Amino acid sequence: MVSSEKLLQATLNRLSVRLSDKLIDSINKLTEVFKSTPEKVRTEWELFQDEVFEEAERLEKESNEVKSETTKAEAKNSGLATPQEKITQIREKIDKISNNLEGKY
Repeated sequence: MVSSEKLLQATLNRLSVRLSDKLIDSINKLTEVFKSTPEKVRTEWELFQDEVFEEAERLEKESNEVKSETTKAEAKNSGLATPQEKITQIREKIDKISNNLEGKY
């Protein structure tokens, strides 16, 4: 029969081997994660930069469309009208504003 001291020593030896194996496996997995992390970060950063660039282009396009519409409206109202027509337009706008104010109170 095996003595209790030898059983205890054998138990500690086996636990040590198993823990070492688990530790080595864990270290290997961490190494794999650390190797792939910079690539993932770089990929995500590039995607983010592309999204920002596309959003900036969209905003620029919208801004240009608004400016274009405003410029067209101003040209229509100011460049083509005679002074008398401008006065008439201003009076019509004043009448509209006045009617709106009277209607609200």
